[in-house]
This record gives sequence, C-alpha cells and structure tokens, in this order.
Amino acid sequence: MKKKNNTWSYIKSYKFNSMFIRTFLLVFVMFSIPFFLLNDLYYRNVERIAKDEIIMENNSLLYGVRDISDTLLSDCDMLCTYISYNDNVQMFMVNDWFTDLNSKSMKEFTQLVKAIPLIYKYIDSIYVYSEYNNSVYIGERKSPLKELKDISWLEEYKNLEDISGRTISRLKNNNYPKIISIIKPIIMDHEKKGAVILNINSEKLHNIITTEKYQNQSKIYLYNDSGNIIMSSEEEQFGNEIKDVSYLKEIVESGSETSIIKNIEGMDSVISITPSTKFGFTYISITSMYHYQNKLNQLKTQIVLLIILLVVLSIVFAYFAAIRSYKPVAEIITVLEEPQKFNDYSDPAKARLNELRYIISTILKQMQANEIMKDELESKLKLLDQSQFAMLQSQINPHFLYNTLETINWMAFDLTKGDNNVSRAVNSLAQLFRNNVYLGDYIIPISQEIDNTQNYLNILELRYGDVFQVEWEIDERIIEYSIIKICLQPIIENAVYHGLKPKGSDGLLKIRGEIAANEMIHFHVCDNGVGMNPFRLADINRKLNDRENQMEDHIGIYNVNQRIKIVFGMDYGINIESEEDLGTEVVIKIPMVKLH
Repeated sequence: MKKKNNTWSYIKSYKFNSMFIRTFLLVFVMFSIPFFLLNDLYYRNVERIAKDEIIMENNSLLYGVRDISDTLLSDCDMLCTYISYNDNVQMFMVNDWFTDLNSKSMKEFTQLVKAIPLIYKYIDSIYVYSEYNNSVYIGERKSPLKELKDISWLEEYKNLEDISGRTISRLKNNNYPKIISIIKPIIMDHEKKGAVILNINSEKLHNIITTEKYQNQSKIYLYNDSGNIIMSSEEEQFGNEIKDVSYLKEIVESGSETSIIKNIEGMDSVISITPSTKFGFTYISITSMYHYQNKLNQLKTQIVLLIILLVVLSIVFAYFAAIRSYKPVAEIITVLEEPQKFNDYSDPAKARLNELRYIISTILKQMQANEIMKDELESKLKLLDQSQFAMLQSQINPHFLYNTLETINWMAFDLTKGDNNVSRAVNSLAQLFRNNVYLGDYIIPISQEIDNTQNYLNILELRYGDVFQVEWEIDERIIEYSIIKICLQPIIENAVYHGLKPKGSDGLLKIRGEIAANEMIHFHVCDNGVGMNPFRLADINRKLNDRENQMEDHIGIYNVNQRIKIVFGMDYGINIESEEDLGTEVVIKIPMVKLH
C-alpha cells in the first residue's frame, strides 16, 4: 500500500531515527537546559538573598534589644548608685535613722523610693539593706531581716566583693514574679555597710524591649557573666544555667559572635549573639525560619508552575522549529518517491528562487539523467544481442546446423547400434550450439553456464584427451546467481590453445568458482601450460582495461571482459596472472546478482 506523504507518516516510519524527532529533541534540550540552569541559579540567589536578609534583620533587632536593654539596665544601675549616696541611706547604714517615719527626711526618701516603681513600670521594688541595723527598708517600712521572706539575694550580697555590684536572676519570695536584681553595695570608710537592691520584673522588661515581631517569631536570652539566664522568652528557662540548655550551650561554646543558621528541635533557625556594650551580659536571639521557609516553598511552587509553563512552550517551540526544519527534508523524500509532482521545479529560472527548489531541481535532473542512461543501457544490450545474432547468422544458419548435427548423431548411433564417441561429440556440439545461438536471455544462471561449458569440454576432451585433464571446484552457493552467457568457454578455449596444447602433455585445467571476501563471485581458470613473459602479460592486462584498444589475439578474452563491464560495470571484468613455463590463471570477477 502506498505510504502517505506527510510528516507523521515519516515519523511513524523512521521512529527515533527520524530527522524530525532528532531535531525536536535537539531544540528542546538546547532550549530547556539554559532555562533550568537559570531557574536553579535564580532560586539559589533568592534563597541566599533571603537568608542574608533574615540574618541582617535578626541582627538589627537583636542590636535594638541590646541597646534598649543596656539603656534600661544602665538607668537602673544609676538609680541604685543615686539611692546609695542619698543622705538618709548613708545615715541608715550607721544608725537607726529610719526609726522616725514621720520625719521630713524620711518622708522625702520614702517618696523617692515609692515614685521610682511608678515611673519605671518594669521596676518591681527597691530594697535598702543595712548590716548595722540587720534590717531592710522596703517602701514605707523597715523590716528586720529575720522577718523578711524575700532574702534570696542575701547570699549573693555576702559573697559580693566588687564595688560595682552584681546582677542576678531570682524568684521573689521564691515564687513569683521572676526578678532581675541589681545589688549595689554601699561602701563607707572602705567597708561594706549594706546595699541597695533594685528588683526588675523580668517579664515586663522583656515585653518592653522586644517588638511584637520578636514576641511572635523570636526568642531572646540574656545571661550574665556567671552563665545565669536573667531574662528569657521562655519562662521555664529563667534562672537556669546557660550550660543546662543544650542548643544554647553549643552556641556559647562555639565562641562565635556572628549569625549562623542551625537546626534546633527540627526547625532551621537564625541564631545571633552579641555582648552587652555596658555590662558583662550577653544577648542571644533565636529566630525561627518557619515563615521564611513558607515563603521559599511558595517561591518553589511558583517556579515549578513557571517551569511547567515554559516546558510546554519549549515543546511547542521545538515542535514548530522541527516542523520547519524537517519540511524541506520531507519534500525531498516526496521528490524521490513521486518525482512527477515536481515537474515545474525543473525550470532553471525558478530553481534559483531558494535552496530547496535548487536541490529538488538538481535531484530531478539527476533522476532524468539516470533514466536516460538506463534507456541507453537497455538499447546497447539489445544492440549487443542483435550484433551477436547477426554474427552467428552470417556464419551459418543455426537451425540448419542444429538439424544437421541431429541427423549425424542419429546416423552414428544407427551405424554402431549404440552410444559411441562420435555420437557423444555430435550431441555435445548440438547442445552447445543450441545454447549459444538461442536468442533468449543474455544473462543466465551460473548453473546453466557451467552446463554449456561442460558440453564444450566434452568436445575438447575427445580431441585433446591425451593432452590435459579437467578439474572442477564449484561452490554450490554460487550456482543460483547470474552470469553473462558464453563467459567461461572463450577463457577455456584460450587456455587450451595458447597454454596446454603447446605444452603437449600432462596438462591440467582447473576451473574454480567461489564467493570472494569483497562480496563478489570469482571464477579462476588455471592451467599449467607454457605461460607468458611479463611484458606480454602486462600488455594484455593493459589492453583489457582500455576500452579503446582492440586486441589482435586473445579476442575471446577481450570480448568476455568488455561484455562484463558493459553489463555489470567497470569494477568487474577479467584479470590475468601468468609465469613463463609455469602456467596462467585468469580471474573473472562478477557481482552477486540474481536476475532469474
């Protein structure tokens, strides 16, 4: 069934060897790879920028927390210093100055101490402790130390040697609230007489110094030089040692003061750490990247959708690009299959309009030239047949000759009342003439040519049986292939008359047919006759390859050689090898073709 001339039919026929498929894949790959690389580069760049931004934002917020916290704690420290130098406080350190609660000095001091927590909402209370009185002044009253429940600061005071004071975390009354206590010792005459204890509500301080964003997304830790957490976004961590919190311990022990990204409890977090600018404190900020990851996931989704869209676009682009590049090839294929559709392309003026028309025009011209050469070859073969027939006809009427030989054969058989040499010779000659003068196929099976040659040898053996013997070596695989008629007979005739007959006796003629390595059929006709000298051999081989030369002798060899070249091409024909006094070998080369 005739194949349809369209793109899909060619794709179906050639499948992945189709030029269309290969062009499509090439365009798709060339278009897609840069896109995927750019998308990957874009995503990585966005990811890096986003990380840098969140680290910068975390650092900025932590620095803000540090500055606000340092300022507030610095104010509290100044308040402690101010109170410690108050005259009433100084007097309380060395005598029972606060016994008269109605005195003017006492009222002034009481108003100051009461006003400070009202002004600074994060300050819980102020204690004034006197070792001399072994009592603590709180607000408007003086309480003996033994009656005071909130004394968890006392042990730290006793161990305090630094005149600048100490900041600790503790629970008020060992219960609530969480307190940051600034203990400022009061030194008189180089002796520690007591202290001002300013108690800061840690939770209120945390709420003041952190923004809403920090409260929702970040955790703030503040620990002193002893490693105690004195402020924390997580209530359960308040007052603990920094080394008791595993991920905080790793951060502190790393000694890094730069921001890092670390997985904490299954979530990537940005960790920033910075020391206080005024105190021996250290601030740590841990910001979860959960929202950042959500944004990156949204970006991934958008990129995936964009990739799908662009893949579809690249497929469409690749398809149309492949169609456009394949269309000329499809037209050329159509030209080869149905050249009659492109008759107008043979116009030389139109052929120069574009490259495709020029190529098609050239193909059509070549096809037309091949058709002309084919017709010429057929005509020459017919003329060759006719010339051969005319030559034989001019010598003898073939039908008369064949009938005469049949009569002689019958008469010889009748005289001897049986088979005899004359009868066999006449019969072989009759069969030989019948095949040679038959004007049917010019190219015959090799098996038929061998039969004809055998008839000829039967006649020669009757005449020269004492001069030579014949050996056949024919590969059975070659007998189904074709050869030109009367090919071996002239070669054998030449070998007998020019090689074996002059030798006189002990002649051997070998006829070998085989399939050669170069996918040709070779016939070797070898004799151990007189051979020929190198000069004569070179001259004969030269003339065999020159179509313009006519050989004066060995006409049969030349005739066979020229007919082989005319029918099968210039790559085929006859080659002769010979050594004087040793013999001659004629090699006949024909293609492996089956025409019958």
